[in-house]
Amino acid sequence: MKLLIINYHYFRNTKSGKGIHPITTSEFVNQLDLLSKKYLFISQKKLLSYFYKNSFPKDHFCLITFDDGLKEQLKAFEIMKEKKIPAIFFVSTMPLITNKVCMVHKFHYVMEQVNYDSLLDCILQMFPDSPARFKDQLFQNMAMNKYIYDEPKWAKIKFYFNSILNQREKHLLIDQLFQELEKDEERFSRHLYMNDDDIKSIAQSDMLGSHCETHEPLGSMSDSEIHNELLNSKKFLSTLSSREIHSVSYPFGDATSVTQGVIDIANETYSLGITTERGINCQNDIHKRSLSLKRVSTSDINDGEYLN
Repeated sequence: MKLLIINYHYFRNTKSGKGIHPITTSEFVNQLDLLSKKYLFISQKKLLSYFYKNSFPKDHFCLITFDDGLKEQLKAFEIMKEKKIPAIFFVSTMPLITNKVCMVHKFHYVMEQVNYDSLLDCILQMFPDSPARFKDQLFQNMAMNKYIYDEPKWAKIKFYFNSILNQREKHLLIDQLFQELEKDEERFSRHLYMNDDDIKSIAQSDMLGSHCETHEPLGSMSDSEIHNELLNSKKFLSTLSSREIHSVSYPFGDATSVTQGVIDIANETYSLGITTERGINCQNDIHKRSLSLKRVSTSDINDGEYLN
């Protein structure tokens, strides 16, 4: 058995090329059609049944996933229902509870609205170490290796923000810029994220999973904070949907965000855990690391590697 897991985020008709990589609905449909020629689409229920029985067929499967609980993903949800293709929509619960915007989405919005030079100037002025960082060749290589589908200048911005700054520094940089662009955060949040009824509809199709509470990297948290992020989001979604939540997608999902400690704690609460480590899961992965499965992005699919 081989399992390809694909991750989707934004669904938009316009693409700025400034740090996020949306897909149009027509591109999405085309990807599904191409994938169907090589893979069998699988639901989380069917995948879990193989884990529980410890029996895996020899077929090649594809699991479609969506992170963040964005309102625009409902377009994809309708397509999936029409085509009778299963998926998992991983939802971060903080926006549902507080009507606040996750820091990562504030950052994406700022990148979309502010030109590169202005954003870089803010960073260089605010953080004394940043000029040397941005000139450092190792830093540049790490940024471009991590964000392979971004222009080098945006890769460096994203890497500095996501991998170098701590939470206090992120808020210091982004909150003011976001507030200057969007005065009403609650209105913005309601427009950006799914609401309770949307979540219930997805759960009725057995397509709901957890993306933790705050969409912050778990690897930088204490054990008690990790436990709260994993358990509280599961409890909230279970109560809202009247369904058991079996799967989690870890925010950011890289090796620094998904440490062994995170996996061990997730194992107390979930049956499936999905990272952003690139690759196809072979039977050994599926059998031995069900809480740290590999996943690729829509950009990887566009690149053609997993369709050949």
